[in-house]
Amino acid sequence: MGTETESIALRIALCEDTPSDAESLKTLIELSKTPFTLDTFLSGEALLEVFAKGSYDLVFLDVYMGALSGIQTAEKIRDVDTQVPIVFTTTSEDFTREGYRLNAYKYLLKPIVEEDVLDALDLATLKRDKAQGATLAIVTDNIPVVIPLSDILYIEALNRKSQIYTMNEAYATTMTIEDLYKLLPSPRFLRSHRSFIVNLDHVDEVADDFIMDNGGIAYIAVKSHRKIKHAYEDYLFSTARGDE
Repeated sequence: MGTETESIALRIALCEDTPSDAESLKTLIELSKTPFTLDTFLSGEALLEVFAKGSYDLVFLDVYMGALSGIQTAEKIRDVDTQVPIVFTTTSEDFTREGYRLNAYKYLLKPIVEEDVLDALDLATLKRDKAQGATLAIVTDNIPVVIPLSDILYIEALNRKSQIYTMNEAYATTMTIEDLYKLLPSPRFLRSHRSFIVNLDHVDEVADDFIMDNGGIAYIAVKSHRKIKHAYEDYLFSTARGDE
C-alpha cells in the first residue's frame, strides 16, 4: 500500500547550455529522495520543441544561453503553461524583475547549493500532488480504504498502530507511524512529534502544539519546538510563493 505519488516521478526539465553546470545541477537533484525523471536540453530552442502544457512539473532554466536566453524561453513557456514552476539558474541577479513578471519561483545563483534545489523540488511536488488529488491507500478493519491526502488532518500513533484523522472520520490502521511518514509527501506532512504527523494545510494555529481545523491537537516535541515552528512558517511562505 502507498500513495499514488510514490510511484509517480517528478518530471523535470533542465535547460543549460554548459554541460558541466548541467551535470552539477543533476547531481544535486539526485541527492533528493524525490523520485524524478530528468530531460536535459542544451538550448531553449531544444526545450521548446518538445514542451507542452503539463509535460513537466518543474523547469530549471539557465538565464544566459545562446540565441534564445532563459528569459525568452520562459516567455514562450508561459504562453503555453502559466502554472509550471520555473527556476532560473544564473551567475547574476540582473534579471530578477523579469523573473517576477514571468512568475518564476526563484533564482538559483551559481554555484548552486543543495538546499535551494531541494526547496524547488518540494514546491513542485506540492503543486503536483494538490493538482492530481493524490491519495493514501490503507486497510482498516480488513477493508481497503483510499483517503485523499487533502482530507487528512493529522495522524496519531497508538500502541504500534495508527489513527488517521479526517474532518468527518477517523481510520485505524496497523501501519506504523514510521511507515506512514515514508509514504506522505514533505514538506506538506510534518512529523511534529514521535506520535504525530501533521498535514500543514489543516493547521488552524500554533501554540505549544498544533491546533487543527477540527479542533484536534497534534503535539509538538518540546525539544524540537522552534525547529518545527520554523518548518511550518517556511511551508506557509513556500506555498504562498507557489500560488502567486
